This record gives sequence, structure tokens and C-alpha cells, in this order.
Amino acid sequence: MSKRANETQELVSENKRSRSTNVTEGHSSDCTDDLCKGCDVGEVEISFVRKDANGKPIDTEPSAQELLAMALDEASNDKNNDNEDENNGIARRLFDMAIEKYQKDEPENRVGYAACLVELGKAIQVEESISEGLEVLRGELLKRKDDRDVLLKAASAAIALATSIRKKQEAYFEQQEAELEGSDGEMDEVAFNELVKKQELSKNEINLYKEAIDRINEAFIDIGEEDEAILKEAQSVMHEMRGYGQLLVQPFHEEHSNTVLNSVISLIQKLPDYEKNDELLTLWAACLLHQEKFLEEKEKKVAILKKADELLIKSNKLFLAKNGKENPWVWEMYAMLRINQSNLADDEDQALDLYDEAILAFKKASALSPDNPKLSEMVNMLQALQDGAELEGEEEEDVEDEE
Repeated sequence: MSKRANETQELVSENKRSRSTNVTEGHSSDCTDDLCKGCDVGEVEISFVRKDANGKPIDTEPSAQELLAMALDEASNDKNNDNEDENNGIARRLFDMAIEKYQKDEPENRVGYAACLVELGKAIQVEESISEGLEVLRGELLKRKDDRDVLLKAASAAIALATSIRKKQEAYFEQQEAELEGSDGEMDEVAFNELVKKQELSKNEINLYKEAIDRINEAFIDIGEEDEAILKEAQSVMHEMRGYGQLLVQPFHEEHSNTVLNSVISLIQKLPDYEKNDELLTLWAACLLHQEKFLEEKEKKVAILKKADELLIKSNKLFLAKNGKENPWVWEMYAMLRINQSNLADDEDQALDLYDEAILAFKKASALSPDNPKLSEMVNMLQALQDGAELEGEEEEDVEDEE
């Protein structure tokens, strides 16, 4: 039996950090804690371990693909550590090792190399890396224009670059908005309107999201069930497109957002057995929930929310049957759906009932996903708003009684 055939455990990375045991020398330059016993962290030292059937370590050197997989895993686990710089250091080192491996051992694998660059850029927010990867993929498409895998990777890179540009715009907007607010809490409306106008999409950003749509549409020509990996990658790109579309929130973003989200909805319906796929139905509902924000007519709002409601109910049933538990993402969207419906309610009692349902749905989502702090924060915020409204109502009743 070959050595590889006898391996039963996946390759894993172990990261170690050099640390001084000397209290004086083991401090970072900005440490002011007299009780600190050493906080200066050195370079990341990574070793790789693979064990055989008997649990004995085997000398091994990971492939470029394995390094990339470990880098992605490390980047996805960053949320478990409060030290972003530390996590980014480990993930970045693994990405760099994967890139070096592609260049050294697989120079002909330009698609793998490009994918590594793009994933590096997405994981630790390096826009230049995404751009470089996209350029490589564009070059590959000149030689293999009908390759679904390359088309999907190019679509992912294009929408990732558009997303990076949009998030930078968002960050700039938030920073400038905070600076415009005076000490009295008043906002300079003229300056604010000018700031909002700067949120319009650049020609480059528009071209990027349109490129992503074109690439994925090409990949979907005659798509079938022949390749599970391709279908999985296609769904991943569709999620990225939905994420980008949801970043477009200004009224003048409506056309662009709808162009992206309608493309996602259309693509969903081209996939085989999409009606039986809980993830696709949830994705469709997410698109509708965002599109509702741009509508003005109440009837249209009610209709689109009803469709989203139906999709979420069906999706949750499918997920439950498949996994034996409910989907936290469905319940999170169900909560947002109920909030939107409460804003359209015909009377106050109905609005309050829907709002209560929203809080319960967020609590359900939080219980299903206890490691997601955003859900618990949302529950606390909505509960506080509800308690405040009830207290205000009681105070008004007391005033009326006194009169």
C-alpha cells in the first residue's frame, strides 16, 4: 500500500509564534501595562502535519491547492480571535505560500494562481490582488472562452472587485457624514447632499458588475447536473452578486441594484431542480427583500413581500427535512420581512403584532446560530426599541388620566 493511501487524516497547519521570555525585551513598543509578562509577538512560524493510520506524523509538503484551502479556512476563522492583525498574518502567510507554490511547482496553472490572488484579496481586503487575479483570468478566457470554471472564476473576481470599490465608498461616506455633523447635532444639508451624490457608481464599477453578469450568463449556457463542483461554484458567485446588489441602497442605485439582483433571480430559475434547493430559494427571497426597499407603491411592496414569505417558508421546510434543524439565515430574513410588513400594516395593533414576530424570529435565528453576535445585538436593539415605545405609550396614558 502506498504511503498516501495509508494516510487517514487531512493535512493541517500548526502555527507558532516566537515570544520573548524576558519581561523587558518581550514587550511591544506601545505596551504600558506594568503587570504584563510579555506581549511582543514575533513572526508566524507554520509547520504542516499529516498522520498515518497509526497516528504517526508523516513528513509532507502541502500542494498549492492544500495551502489555498488552509488559507481560506484560516481567514474564515478570524472571527474567533479578537486580534485581527494576528489572524491576518497567519492567513496572509498561507496565501503567500500558496501563490509561491503555484509559481514554482505549477507555473502552467494560471487559473489556480489567479484564483489564489483573488481569494487573498477577498479574505484580507487587498484590492490590487483581486485586480491582478482578474487580469490573469481575462487572459485565460482569450484561450478558453467557453470554459465554465474560468468563466465563473472571472465572474467572481469581477464582482469581488466591484464590491471592494463599493465598500470603500461606503467607508468614505460614513467618515465624511460623521465629520459633517456639528456639535449641536445639526447636519449641513447642502454638504450632505453633495456627499450622497458622490455615492453614484463610477464607470469602472458599472463595467465590473456588468462583466460579472456577462461571464456568469455565459457559464450558464446549457448548464445541467453534470458537474456538482461547477453548480456549487455557480451558487457561490450568485451569493457574491446578491451581496453586491444589497450594498446599493441610494434611490439612484435602484437601476443598478435591480440589474444585478434580477440577474441572480433569473439564474436561479435556470438551475436544475431549483424549486427543491433551500439555498437557492433563500437567495431568491433575499434579493426580493432588498428590491422592496426601492418600491413606492404599497400594493407592489405587499406583493413582493408575500412572494418572499412564500419562498422562505418553503426553503425552511426543505432545510429542516434535509438537516433535521431549521436555517438561521431563513429566520433572520423572516425577521426582516416581518419588520418591513409592520411598516405597511393597516393599523397599529397589526404593526405591533408583526414587530413582535420579528423579535421572536431574530431570537430564533440567534438560538440557531449562537456564535453570531450580530443576531443577539439585533435582538437587544429591537427589544430596547419596543420597550421604549411601550414606556412612552404608558406615560402618555398617565398624562391623559391626570387631565
